[in-house]
Amino acid sequence: MRYTQVARSVSRMSEISGPPRVGERAKEAIHSGGHSQRSVAAQMGLDETKLSKSLSGQRRFNAEELLALATATGVTVKWLLGEQSHVSATPPRPAAAAAPPASGEVAMRRRMVVEAAWTLFASRGFDAVRIADIAEEAGVSSASVHYYFAGKQELFSAALSYSVKLAFDRQIAWLSDIADPRDRLTRLLELQSPIGRTARLEWSIWLQTWSRLALEEPGNEDYVSSYRRWSATVRSTIAEGQEQGRFRPGDADAMTDELTSLLDGLGIKLMTGILDAKTLRRRISDYLDRAVLNRAG
Repeated sequence: MRYTQVARSVSRMSEISGPPRVGERAKEAIHSGGHSQRSVAAQMGLDETKLSKSLSGQRRFNAEELLALATATGVTVKWLLGEQSHVSATPPRPAAAAAPPASGEVAMRRRMVVEAAWTLFASRGFDAVRIADIAEEAGVSSASVHYYFAGKQELFSAALSYSVKLAFDRQIAWLSDIADPRDRLTRLLELQSPIGRTARLEWSIWLQTWSRLALEEPGNEDYVSSYRRWSATVRSTIAEGQEQGRFRPGDADAMTDELTSLLDGLGIKLMTGILDAKTLRRRISDYLDRAVLNRAG
């Protein structure tokens, strides 16, 4: 199945499997974070009755709803699923990712500041954003921003971590039900491409990180951990595909480096207008056919 065909077929997935405790965890995320069901439903763009039925176990959250719920409450999709998904490598701070939601208004306000900073840094660039801009976007005072963060650099680091969370949540929500490693790899690459508004904003944060590291001493621990997690996710999928005879035999580490580097380069070209999304998908599909997929498998 071609790269774009897999992306379209998986995007039609209407429900995602998960343990019965998803509803209980969702209720904990809502209430511990000081939210109301009505406000969370509004943020998710979901009818409140449907949310209530999902919380009570009468219906299941689909992948898009799980992503929206995790974003609205600040937890990870993996935590909502009760740590049952293993399609992605552990995030840089596994203890934090596995923990229940932080409670209270302080935690909620801090998260609002991070999300506001992420949006502004990604859309305007680090140098063009002031603390006052972030405060206005978050609906708090500049003093409140300084209460949570020492300055813009600390806020940018938090924004980078938020981008990692979004990517991790997407992978768990959309990949958990894909058993075939071939289909899972093609969908994973689609999810990590700068296609769509949220993914482009994430890529903007990554591009700014790369630029800053190129001008400074490389080896930022948070960045290295985040990129290694992404590479480990790709590698584990490739290794599984090789074990099943779906992928060509070979050095899984080398194949991972080549594939992630290809996506990085194509993603930069897409972000800068050198190629379009259709061409990116075709380049990835052709590379998988040529270098990864075992057509006899």
